[in-house]
Amino acid sequence: MLTKFKSRIKDRPSMAGSTGKGFPKFLAEPRESFPHGVLVTNPQQSSLAQLTAKCMEYVEENLTHHPAILFRNLPAQTAGDFSIIAREIPGKALTYEGGASFRQRIDENIGTYTANNDPDEISIDPHNEMSYSSVFFFCVKEPADGCGGETPLVKNSDLLSSLDPDIVRRFEEKQLRYVCYLPDKSNAEYMNWQHIFDTDNREVVETIAKEQGRNFTWDPSGDLYIWHNRPAFIHHPVTRKKTWFNQATTHHGSYYRLLPGGDKIQENKYPSHTFYGDGSDIEPAVIQHLLATGWSCAVGFKWRKGDLLVLDNLAVQHGRLGFEGDRKLLVYMTN
Repeated sequence: MLTKFKSRIKDRPSMAGSTGKGFPKFLAEPRESFPHGVLVTNPQQSSLAQLTAKCMEYVEENLTHHPAILFRNLPAQTAGDFSIIAREIPGKALTYEGGASFRQRIDENIGTYTANNDPDEISIDPHNEMSYSSVFFFCVKEPADGCGGETPLVKNSDLLSSLDPDIVRRFEEKQLRYVCYLPDKSNAEYMNWQHIFDTDNREVVETIAKEQGRNFTWDPSGDLYIWHNRPAFIHHPVTRKKTWFNQATTHHGSYYRLLPGGDKIQENKYPSHTFYGDGSDIEPAVIQHLLATGWSCAVGFKWRKGDLLVLDNLAVQHGRLGFEGDRKLLVYMTN
């Protein structure tokens, strides 16, 4: 069901770490049922809602053993169809308040979003989506052949076992510090705090930040700085496996240097940046090792319109290869 292919990623433009040490030449093909493909059939001519309910039963029974499941051939094509799918997904829909990517809410009532609105040519390294339990991606527009846009997937446990043990110990001892700079919308359109928190009210922002365990401060111009420390690892609540679970590279300021005009951003005004938990810089060689190892563990697949990808977000990372032309994915997130 899944197309075999090899996309070159070594020295790929607008991809963090691709020119550095240890970076793989190609994105690997799907392997060992990862992702696990399910071809949907509909002999009873069931409705999309009914089929989705059946798919969710399959997810409930199999996600522990197959933490990335790709459903293909659902009778779904549009953002409206994805809203129908989302209504049948168990669990509480979660918003993207306080997230570090620029996203557009598609269905206000259901809680679907665009997957990522960063420039198309930028590749996004594999990462976990904040602390959501499950993430659902839906393909509204597939990229054309040879134009990029594949979604790399990485098992967190595979990544942890592949990392340099000395680097792992360093993060165990120091943890990670995440720092976000979110300008007021009067100062910048990209990643302003009003968009990220979906409000113009500072008190609402402060309440959300406190609930998320974050520290915050406002500068005189109305810009917002937020920071907090987190462990670099979790134990999966079901499998109890220790896994690498963080955004050390994706939130690192070096990512923003890939964006148009990114070389002009002051170091203290990256939309997000990561440090060791004691506030010291993460060495460039360590960031390169994390990037190269993550991409070496990654597999990719080619999207088809109507595909539904279900991820155990606590066990699997996802990313994006930069692309040319049209490509549109939507996302829905649950606890």
